[in-house]
Amino acid sequence: MNEKECFAYKNGKCKILRINKCEGLGCGFHKTSEQLETDRQQALMCIQFLDEATRRDINETYYSGKLNELVEQV
Repeated sequence: MNEKECFAYKNGKCKILRINKCEGLGCGFHKTSEQLETDRQQALMCIQFLDEATRRDINETYYSGKLNELVEQV
């Protein structure tokens, strides 16, 4: 896999990190779009098992109150 296959690669730069040039395979964020989607689904599944207060905080902070909709899609 090369840097151009990374979900964050665009025009030779990283859309995620504030760096001038893509670091390629050595980057800790380097993954394909498919790997990113799998990681997101796994995170949503883990969030389901947290206590209600923690889930509510995560929902409001990171998902703009739409966490339940995303979980239903998984």
